[in-house]
Amino acid sequence: MTACEVCSSSEFAPMFDKLGHHFVRCSTCSLERISPQPSDEELAKIYGAHYYDAWGLHDNEDTVATLKRRTFKYVLGKLDTPAPGSKLLDCGAATGFLLDVAKDLGYEPYALELSEFGSQAIAKKFGADRVFCGELENIEFPGVKPGDFDVITMCDYIEHVRNPRDILGLARKLLGKGGTIAITTPDAGSPSHRVLRSGWTHYKLEHLFYFNQKNFESLLKDVGFSSVKFYPLWKSLSLDYIGHQFEVYPHPALTALARGIRKIVPAPIRALPLPFSTGELLAVARV
Repeated sequence: MTACEVCSSSEFAPMFDKLGHHFVRCSTCSLERISPQPSDEELAKIYGAHYYDAWGLHDNEDTVATLKRRTFKYVLGKLDTPAPGSKLLDCGAATGFLLDVAKDLGYEPYALELSEFGSQAIAKKFGADRVFCGELENIEFPGVKPGDFDVITMCDYIEHVRNPRDILGLARKLLGKGGTIAITTPDAGSPSHRVLRSGWTHYKLEHLFYFNQKNFESLLKDVGFSSVKFYPLWKSLSLDYIGHQFEVYPHPALTALARGIRKIVPAPIRALPLPFSTGELLAVARV
């Protein structure tokens, strides 16, 4: 077993087996992870053409766009007002909803996205020169060099990568002096984690690491960030959106609950955007 990404310890305690894999916790810093990690072939099946079907984009694109943009407006609202010409790079940009909000706020938007589907959607909105389809290690944009970015966002991204320490170190180099990084990721110290235990909804095969605030702050500082602040993450969701999520990612109790709610709650109310705490953290740090 490889050393802990946060503290380099080699001591891990078994938690449970799920999805055909072992889930373990670092005995020193409490970082949780899948061990061994899923193979490239397993992950390729997950990140196929239908990965974003869980959002319901094909049937309710306008509704999903509204929910996502409200959430990202909340995230970007924790940052300073951008100066003219400020460059923002969104890692794991999906189809570009955060970039929509960033552009409205005055940022020059750039995107890193692994999927062809998401990259093509972003290129149509912002231009092919504003999206890099691939890994952060290989990122490049015409006329942009390391240190040119003012803000980097990673919403639901860092838990997906095999090497979070290296990725955060690369992000640090891409940011200029005084630059800011904003990250959302499942919080292994959240109340929902403590209550649901192995049934926690964030335990997915594509989520390779699970941080809490203490070990995540330690990792950020180790790679060169400072002034780390944590905020509660409130996501804008609708009951219909939540119900769709639990159909794509079934849960023994919550899927049945969502179906029951769908039967008794009128459709107009199910479609309303509401703030939900989903057991995730929002970290903001500076260079």
